[in-house]
Amino acid sequence: MNLSDYIKKYFQRVGWLLPSLNLLSLILIAVFLENSGLNTKEKIIFYLISIALLYLINYISFILFLTKKFLPSEEIRGKMMKRFRKGDDRMQTYLFPLSIDDAHYEIYGRTLTYNPIGGDFYNFLTDLKGNYWIGIGDSVGHGYLAGIFSMMIFQKMSLLVHLYSDPFEVIEQINESLSQRTEAYPAINANLYATFLLIKADKEGNFQHSGLHPSFVRYKSKTKENEIVETDGKFISTTMNSSLKNVQGKNQFQLESGDIVFCFTDGLYEQKNKGNLYFGESLFRFLEEVPKNDLKKIADSLFAEILIHTGGRIQDDMTILMIRKK
Repeated sequence: MNLSDYIKKYFQRVGWLLPSLNLLSLILIAVFLENSGLNTKEKIIFYLISIALLYLINYISFILFLTKKFLPSEEIRGKMMKRFRKGDDRMQTYLFPLSIDDAHYEIYGRTLTYNPIGGDFYNFLTDLKGNYWIGIGDSVGHGYLAGIFSMMIFQKMSLLVHLYSDPFEVIEQINESLSQRTEAYPAINANLYATFLLIKADKEGNFQHSGLHPSFVRYKSKTKENEIVETDGKFISTTMNSSLKNVQGKNQFQLESGDIVFCFTDGLYEQKNKGNLYFGESLFRFLEEVPKNDLKKIADSLFAEILIHTGGRIQDDMTILMIRKK
């Protein structure tokens, strides 16, 4: 990262706070000098000294930012762990799957929730034929209702992947089950829905995927390049798929040894800083620059970057799920 990138990141971090303080200081100095009994020469000297002090304060602030003393890594980690203790740590400990690291794939996921119970979820498992099924989703809203809706999808996925061979068909069956439940219990909120990406992979690296969800990134180890892959399919919903009846949502690609798939929810790039700027494209720059040898370190570094951007606070659940072909 060059100096201009650091400057841009610095002003994204401080937002309008520092410029506002500088302007206020200059106004106060001007008012003081106007009402003082100093002669013209003394006023000029005082004004120049004040400008120099303001410059020094701004310079020191920027240097502290560059040396990461503006928001120390220990403080970032502390706020991060506080978030985990509020709920996400317990959800991952008791509910979300353990990482997979076998002869064919390394699969790792991480979630950080806005509330103790969040709407983001992920799941991965193998079926009886040795295929890998990986799902990531985001239910609308926050809190327990979004969490319960997500867990319903989580539970249905875990069952249906053993009964059907195609990700599109599994999503169709989840929606059918949701329709039946809604008919049986009319009090269910019909506006609940989730974006959901379901991936099936065999041991050779042949992938199928379906579902409407934010695009994912495929890292090609041979060329060291990232490719954005669009998703296609249906939501998990009883009402939002009416215009998607003829959508098949059956897509394929292949991973070679060393390739990585990065899946995530929109909470990763929609986190805003104090200047109301999204993390946005910083996510894709991060995925281009970060070392690819350790998936857990990638997740740790990404969450730390986002917490630096936001000043230690988040406005939405965020999840990353990574699949590396051995």
